[in-house]
Amino acid sequence: MDFKFLFKLWPYVKIYRFLFFATILVSICFGVLSTIRPLLIQYAFDNYIMNSDVQGLMNIMLIILFCLFFEAFLQFVFVYRSNYLAQKIIQKLRSKVFFTILRFQVRYFDKTPVGQLITRVVSDIEAIASIFSQGLLVFFGDLFKMLLIIVCMFLMSWELALISLVCLPFLIFSTIIFQRHMHLAFVDVRKYISKINTFVYEHIIGMPVVQLFGQEKEQFDKFEKLNLAHRDAHIKTVFYFSIFLPVIDVCAAIAMGLLVWYGALNVVSVGNVTIGELIAFILFINMLFRPLRSMADKFNILQMGVVAVRRVFNVLESKNYEVDVPVLKDKLSVGDIVFKNVNFEYKENEPVLKNISFKIQANETVAIIGSTGSGKTTLVNLIMKWYAVKNKTIFIDDEDINNINMNQLRLSVGIVLQNSFFLSDTLMNNIKFFNEFSDQEVYDAVKKVGLEDFIYKFPDNYNYHIGERGVGLSQGEKQLISFLRTYLINPPYLILDEATSSMDPETDRLIQRAIKRLTQGRTSIIIAHRLSTIKSADNILLLEKGDLIEMGTHEKLLNLNGKYANYYYQQFIND
Repeated sequence: MDFKFLFKLWPYVKIYRFLFFATILVSICFGVLSTIRPLLIQYAFDNYIMNSDVQGLMNIMLIILFCLFFEAFLQFVFVYRSNYLAQKIIQKLRSKVFFTILRFQVRYFDKTPVGQLITRVVSDIEAIASIFSQGLLVFFGDLFKMLLIIVCMFLMSWELALISLVCLPFLIFSTIIFQRHMHLAFVDVRKYISKINTFVYEHIIGMPVVQLFGQEKEQFDKFEKLNLAHRDAHIKTVFYFSIFLPVIDVCAAIAMGLLVWYGALNVVSVGNVTIGELIAFILFINMLFRPLRSMADKFNILQMGVVAVRRVFNVLESKNYEVDVPVLKDKLSVGDIVFKNVNFEYKENEPVLKNISFKIQANETVAIIGSTGSGKTTLVNLIMKWYAVKNKTIFIDDEDINNINMNQLRLSVGIVLQNSFFLSDTLMNNIKFFNEFSDQEVYDAVKKVGLEDFIYKFPDNYNYHIGERGVGLSQGEKQLISFLRTYLINPPYLILDEATSSMDPETDRLIQRAIKRLTQGRTSIIIAHRLSTIKSADNILLLEKGDLIEMGTHEKLLNLNGKYANYYYQQFIND
């Protein structure tokens, strides 16, 4: 077993080291008390039962009974404390993993399935909890008990001890082979659990599309293949386990048979082995091989835990997190946005932006248009620092974007996306969206943006319950709520990324009014396909295949009679 991964957990164990070592101490006491019982039973046979001493037998039976009760109490303390310790450790570890994921660059999520990360945060962490609650501490306790039993056996009779342990080398060899095969099998088990989580998450989220294209049977067949692969991997672990346990039982039976045969002959003929010693050794063999069976179970748990530790720490030690910088200014003010010779590519040798340069003046509204794949949304990604750019290529409020603190930047730039995230909660809480706004502030914002009629058309108004992912709202209604969220934050910069698409005439009227209100006193960027939305912009940028090919006001670009004019007239004719 690759125990080096377990050492990675030490910083989290160290926080509760007193509890950790106290639990180990309880385990040691439990092992010592368990080992004393056969010695007391041997003493009772040789000194009281063989001599018909009833009073002495009653006294030692009371001592054995006390030991049993105290042993049961220690077992209770050990089980409770080990599980308590496990939950404390994984609470810290799970928080660290989720905090790490929150800091990852968006690029990481582009190539990592969401279901895989859910597996890391949930089921892999639970597997690590089992290391402490059912694995490592119990394994240590069983190992200590076995060593103590072996020492006691040799102190009592080295001959009987050697006979009892004749199968031990074979068992050690079998254990090494067993754990190697189990490790490979558990890697497959965890791999398929991750794949199943990813598959189920993606298909539940995308269920309308699955049903729209009539793919229920095909997708079920794919799930069945994953499910069968997981079953086969798990059955492989059961197969190895089913071989290992009988090996332990056969070795125990052989050791017991040899002990009884040799001990009985010795008692009858030579007489240097007492009945009490023989009974004690029989009890010792049971106590010795029972932990071996238990340790086989623990190997199972530890193997799953080691695999989980490796996967979790691959996330924790990933270098995909965003490196933040100190806060330079108390607050970003309404200023310019400047792009200087910006080049960018998501994949190597596949440029998305090519030497882009432009300047958006403070309080100016600039529209960016272009065909799909021209690089419009990439500009937004770079402004929000979701992807890294070279130093001194993008400036906001006269500061290099790489020198602006991420939280400060993202609180200063309000963004309304085409697809927004919604809570399964009330309309009021979806507008506030985790921010500490009062209800009155929300009422005032709704009134200023002119969306009172929009709110009051819902049953229960602000208390209207929105379903998961905004079920029950139209696309236009979702975007209006996103406008309200952004208006409440009152950012000095505003980005509308395709936020005016999919509108009916009434909603479009509300949106246009909201845009006018939102862009006042802000440096704003509007990305849209619908040119009617951007005609009043101070400046319009036209992108094509990553190049900035035209720039100017609506009238100027029409007079230029270039690409923009072509777009405009095509849309005008189609409308």
